[in-house]
Amino acid sequence: MPRIPLPTGLIGNEGLPRTRQALTNCFNTGDNTIISRPGIESLATTGRVARGQFVWNEALYQVVSEDLIQITDPATGANTNIGTVLGNAVIDTAIGFNEAVILVKGGAIYSLDNANALTLISGNANFVPCDAVAHIDGRFVYIPTSGDPAFFSDVGDAGTVQPESFFDAEELPDKNTTVFNLRNTLYIGGTDSFELFRDTGASPNPFTRLTGARIDFGFISALVAYADTFYFLGREKDQDFGIYAIGQGRAEKVSNEAIDEILASYLPAGRAAATAERFKWRGYDMLTFTLAADAFGLHNGNWFLLTSLNQGVVTAWSGGFINQFEGTYYTAFGANIGRLSDVNTDYGAEIRRTIDLAFEHPDNEFFACQSLTMGLSQGFNAAVGTVGLAISRNNVEYGEFIFRDLGAVGEYTTHLEWNEPGGLGAYDGFMGMRIYTTQDVIFSANALSAYFRG
Repeated sequence: MPRIPLPTGLIGNEGLPRTRQALTNCFNTGDNTIISRPGIESLATTGRVARGQFVWNEALYQVVSEDLIQITDPATGANTNIGTVLGNAVIDTAIGFNEAVILVKGGAIYSLDNANALTLISGNANFVPCDAVAHIDGRFVYIPTSGDPAFFSDVGDAGTVQPESFFDAEELPDKNTTVFNLRNTLYIGGTDSFELFRDTGASPNPFTRLTGARIDFGFISALVAYADTFYFLGREKDQDFGIYAIGQGRAEKVSNEAIDEILASYLPAGRAAATAERFKWRGYDMLTFTLAADAFGLHNGNWFLLTSLNQGVVTAWSGGFINQFEGTYYTAFGANIGRLSDVNTDYGAEIRRTIDLAFEHPDNEFFACQSLTMGLSQGFNAAVGTVGLAISRNNVEYGEFIFRDLGAVGEYTTHLEWNEPGGLGAYDGFMGMRIYTTQDVIFSANALSAYFRG
């Protein structure tokens, strides 16, 4: 029985459906093994809407509606109200030595000290509404919503900005949009480029642009730190949209054609609202990117789709904001406080895991498929569950699912096999397959074999 290679992730072109393969709510580890992404265990509900989450002073915080809360008991999600954060936009945060900054995009800016004193600082002299903040060498650097020159605080004092603390030594006349600190180099991103600055200690402006270090890629949204770089949704100057990794004075595109098609389907405001997170699961390091109706993950250079079920409707993944705290990844989504966990539900709702793959005859000849056998984890499920197979002749339209049982605990030799009387059909050079489950079962695969007849 020949082996059919398992998908590495989401690839292909919608206009050429036979090229499309996909993994949904599962990912390829890189050694031809597919495992499920984590589920989300529900801890508590706040009755308010999550706008951001961060870790500060050995504690976990969330902004929900107009309240800043501290999670006082991570095991249960119990929390206490710290103060008011006005507005309804998402927040950006930066962590300093003796205070954290909470910035409402386009709105109020606050500092939070290690005694949980929340202070409105955006009413202070020389402040303007901002969209991004970073911390470097004791100073906080702010990016105005208007795209005007960046400004910085005094050392150790997030709320004090001097009249001469504005700087903008850009070579290109694009608007500033974001800022981050990478290996103690300040990156300021604009609509068309990134420029790099170093703290030289000069006065009144310590930040000096690094000559020749401009990166001609514009920033849109979804900035996330990863290893020794940052990833973001952006575009090469005068080119199409994509996901890029930036570092070492250059940017490289990491999104593929399938991801780019999703990004291109959104209007500018939709792309600008995208968010990104990072977490590790079973030792595998991954990033997630979420838009209004789509979400996708990235591991080892391969993309996979992320979905959730909200009141029975398939939506973008409800991972929301994610941070690691005391060795566990906690989530904030809508009114939910949760944590990533080895469960097959998101806040109690089932997870639909799907493997879409195809077999093409090398000579495009007719063939018949008698049976399919899948190497799937067996003998570890608390109860018998099912996995379904649907087949397509064009990779667009699928037949009805044929369901087979998985073994319960101890049934290690159970085989997952689809072997119908008369076989699984005859095909004109192409056979698309969709393998699917919503059951509370371990969905780990390392092989798919087929018995074909010419």
